[in-house]
Amino acid sequence: MDTAAPGPELADYTALLRRRWWVVAAGTAAGVVVATTALFLVPRSYTAETAVQVLPTGIAELTGERSGRTNGEVNLDTEAQVVRSAEVAGTAVARLGTGEDVTEVRERVEVTVPPNSSVLEISYSAGSPEHARAGSTAFAEAYLDYRAEQVGGQIEGRLEALRADRDERYEELEELAERAASGTGATRLRAESRLTSVQDEISELNARINPLAALADSLDPGRIITAAVAPESPSSPIPHLWLGSGALLGLVLGLAVAYLVDRGDPRLHTVRELQRADAPALLLDLTGEGHGGGRIGLSSSGSRTGQAFNGLAHALGAALGEDGRTVVVTGASTGHAGATVAANLAAALARTGADVLLVCADPDGASATRVLNLPAGPGLAEVLADAADPTTLERRPAALPGVRVLLPGDDPSRAAELLQRETMTSLVGRLRADTRHVVIATAPMSERADAAALACVADAVLVVVELGHTHVADLTQGARRLDGSGTGLLGTVVLPRQAVSAPAAPSPAAPARSEPAGDDLPDATTNVGSDDADLASRR
Repeated sequence: MDTAAPGPELADYTALLRRRWWVVAAGTAAGVVVATTALFLVPRSYTAETAVQVLPTGIAELTGERSGRTNGEVNLDTEAQVVRSAEVAGTAVARLGTGEDVTEVRERVEVTVPPNSSVLEISYSAGSPEHARAGSTAFAEAYLDYRAEQVGGQIEGRLEALRADRDERYEELEELAERAASGTGATRLRAESRLTSVQDEISELNARINPLAALADSLDPGRIITAAVAPESPSSPIPHLWLGSGALLGLVLGLAVAYLVDRGDPRLHTVRELQRADAPALLLDLTGEGHGGGRIGLSSSGSRTGQAFNGLAHALGAALGEDGRTVVVTGASTGHAGATVAANLAAALARTGADVLLVCADPDGASATRVLNLPAGPGLAEVLADAADPTTLERRPAALPGVRVLLPGDDPSRAAELLQRETMTSLVGRLRADTRHVVIATAPMSERADAAALACVADAVLVVVELGHTHVADLTQGARRLDGSGTGLLGTVVLPRQAVSAPAAPSPAAPARSEPAGDDLPDATTNVGSDDADLASRR
């Protein structure tokens, strides 16, 4: 057994795609259909945007607006969070007058800050263009009002504190003036000295109050530089994005399903899968280009397939030696692939100049007659059941020069129970004594154990694998049975899947004569197919 198990390569995955392309295509199409359906079912969403320029207040040490994200005194990251705050959202909802939940409305707002700018872009999404425009405008105005109120409140609070301090100084100044006017000596001197200090403090307070008062009168927290307009098209869903995403997801799903389907398929599809299975060594591969890529019939010597069988015949002759005479050919699974290979191998052995006998030992007589395109007649069944002389029942098809054929018989079922008994093994011993090569085409291993029964008297056993049809279990189980029989050479021949078709009708333009080996059998006319001859497959 060839137990080498090469790992998967890129060629294995491309072969999988060629086999399961319809699954991938169906998955992709399903993704597009789902995305298209969603485009019609998902509610439309419209987004409007208002651009607000945020201006510094001018009193950074008072308002705490230093360390802005961009340049200047305004921290735009903080201001962006303020726009989405509950207080601003509540004011915006009041302006809209819709009575919506504040939390829900906040989720519809997005604020972005363009690089190197002092601008806030306030976007609002809603179910209608007008509602989106009104929502964006409401949030922009609510933010500006909030900012003006907050900064104005801070300035007014500071002004009140400074003015109260100044009023206290004025009261103290009046008291000191009275002391200086009425006092004498040291008391007067102290009052005059303090009077000067208080006057300086009042001047300093006025210097701080006047700019703040001017700022309060001219406070400008920012302004709308681009008003929101009702959008003409929805921002969501985006057709090309949804369709592309649906196709991509469908493709991924299709690939996954194709992989799972292929993993669950019990059949062999490639030669590499055969090599990874517990299968006999590969002796001949007829799946490549130049072999027809499909049905394989009786191949002429000059064809590529015929030359491949010639090479197999020479290899078998060298491996078996002078004493190697009997080759059993069997299919791993149901079908006529085994009979096809047996007929071509017999023809190739005959082309080496050897005398070859092809024994059709499949109880399903249609396998041999359809492959050889010969009419049914007496053969192996009569030899085993009636002890007929095989030499009188052999046929010599004109299309297979040098090959004698022992057909299954008029009623092959009569010999079905005898194929696995000593009667058959004794017959094989007699046949190989008079013939250089005996090629025995048996029933598929998945149907009968004839090949295992004959392997003990065979010098070589060839198992025919039909890619796309042969099951891994059929091959491995049958190969283990054959491997234990002690046969000298065990190998596989790989064919592409053979198409199901009716047997070819005889061609009047090129008839071929099939003559009996004895004088007591009538002539039979047959048409032998070529590489592309129609073969009926038993599935």
